[in-house]
Amino acid sequence: MSSARVFVGRLAGRGVFDPAGDRIGKLRDVLVVYRAQAAPRVVGLIVEIPGKRRVFVPVNRIISIASGQIITTGLINVRRFEQRGGETRVLAEMVGHEVRLVEGDVSARIEDVSIDRTRSGEWLVTELFVRLPKPAAPFARSDSRTVRWGEVRLPAASGAPQSAERLIQTIVDLK
Repeated sequence: MSSARVFVGRLAGRGVFDPAGDRIGKLRDVLVVYRAQAAPRVVGLIVEIPGKRRVFVPVNRIISIASGQIITTGLINVRRFEQRGGETRVLAEMVGHEVRLVEGDVSARIEDVSIDRTRSGEWLVTELFVRLPKPAAPFARSDSRTVRWGEVRLPAASGAPQSAERLIQTIVDLK
């Protein structure tokens, strides 16, 4: 089991293999669930199998994520992936969105997301690679940095959070 930090953007399109080395498909996205007081938890991977069909592979069926390849137990359910409420796709829904840095209250855009395996075996979003706004100078480049999940605030959604959303976040935290 790999304990190294992995950036999701580097894994996109990489091969997913069974323990025998046979290719199952390609990684298309990582599915996370937001939690009320902690970093989002990875619940699974979205893998494109032959025939352009996207399927869900639970994170507990992942043996290793290292050196640009993903090794699974080999057991996958080939039912077409359907996103459920409360789940967020990292590449499709997180990358490219604005966040606020706690330090200095500066806005930044998410460029990539880092996931890391904890001692208990669950995968969490630990860091974000963000790009700061471009300076006013005409040829200046915008600064980028890697920040911990706790150092950012997600933008508030229009209106107050729904009570159902809060309930789901609380239940996820209890697991």
